[in-house]
Amino acid sequence: MKKASSIVCSFLFILGPMALGSRLGASQTGPAMPDDIKAVFKERCAVCHKGKYPPKRLNLEPEGLPASLLNAPSREQPALKLVDTESPEASYLLKKIKGREGITGKAMPPPGKAALTGNEIALVENWIMGLKEGPPAIAFRELGYGSGGLLASSAPTQDPADKSKKSKSAYEKPPFWGTRLVNLPTGMTMDKGDFLFRISHRLVPSVRTGYDTAWGLDGPSMAFVSLGYGITDRIGVTVGRSGLFKEMEFSSTWLVLEQGENPSLPFSVAVNGGLSWVTQKQEDRGAFNSRNFKINAQAILSRQFNERLSVLVMPVYSSNTNHWEAAVQGTFSIGIGGRFMFLDNLSLIGEWVPVLAGYKDIANGWGLGIEKKIGGHVFQFFITNSIGLTSAQFVTGGDLRLNKGDLRIGFNIFRTF
Repeated sequence: MKKASSIVCSFLFILGPMALGSRLGASQTGPAMPDDIKAVFKERCAVCHKGKYPPKRLNLEPEGLPASLLNAPSREQPALKLVDTESPEASYLLKKIKGREGITGKAMPPPGKAALTGNEIALVENWIMGLKEGPPAIAFRELGYGSGGLLASSAPTQDPADKSKKSKSAYEKPPFWGTRLVNLPTGMTMDKGDFLFRISHRLVPSVRTGYDTAWGLDGPSMAFVSLGYGITDRIGVTVGRSGLFKEMEFSSTWLVLEQGENPSLPFSVAVNGGLSWVTQKQEDRGAFNSRNFKINAQAILSRQFNERLSVLVMPVYSSNTNHWEAAVQGTFSIGIGGRFMFLDNLSLIGEWVPVLAGYKDIANGWGLGIEKKIGGHVFQFFITNSIGLTSAQFVTGGDLRLNKGDLRIGFNIFRTF
């Protein structure tokens, strides 16, 4: 009898967790979220609340639901839970989508975004209110092992959200909003599956031309248009075209190490590289002549000191930067830049690109301006001495001398979708 009892206990000990695995997993993840509720979050909420740096660090992409909401404290009002399974009517999420009194900030979605319909709000509310009525999770002590037994210690755990979508940084906002800081690449990458459209302009006339050209605003200008795609959260590819030399640029950025991954690593490391192709017609060669191609590379070291201040430094190299000359010559520079956010999502940005070796334009390159983040857009407006837009063009420095009062107006616009 004792032997039989021993065998039964052994089977319970070994097979019990396996037999109850799915239910134990459910107790860790919480109640399931129906597909129609996930669709509401995907289409109406995850438009903004997505990626590595979502607003209020709240990622609402479907793969992280419902774990990212259940009994998670609100960052706006930590005393309240986003979805309170004990008191569903007190859930802060309901207050935000209904626009009730007592919320911090504005109702969600924010002004400018289509509000949730009455049916969508009802779907979410019914799901939240029904959580309290759900069956209780299985407790380990029901099997007689106690809260500190072996079964409890070996229970499966659930990742509260998709790790690939979460930044390991301690800061709510990224070190840089755009993939460029005037001209220098920042090492920021698109989230997996996202597209990034960029348009940049550099006015050709100097502001010193005065009233006759509206201080350069009458143009003409050099434009750069590009489209990027996030292969993963760390790797993105981009293709673009500059009006200067009718130059095509094919590039890729890889975020190798992210600040915060390792306590001993106080900075992020990224690499950016690619190929530029001059398609402008030239009398002495065809479009596919090897002298029309340039190889570009940057190793980007960036440091985020806090949510307001970030800096970067990088070696910058491009081959064949004087492609119009018979003697082939490349350029090696050092890029130094930074961002200081002095108001909410409004920052001062600046960069300096001294040329250390190889072909050089008239002066070392520089740029200084302001940056504003609005929803999925990033706007940058600045003054600079460089007309170059691709890596091979800005690495050679600027074509205007600051000591003569020369500078020009430029801007970058980024749109993620």
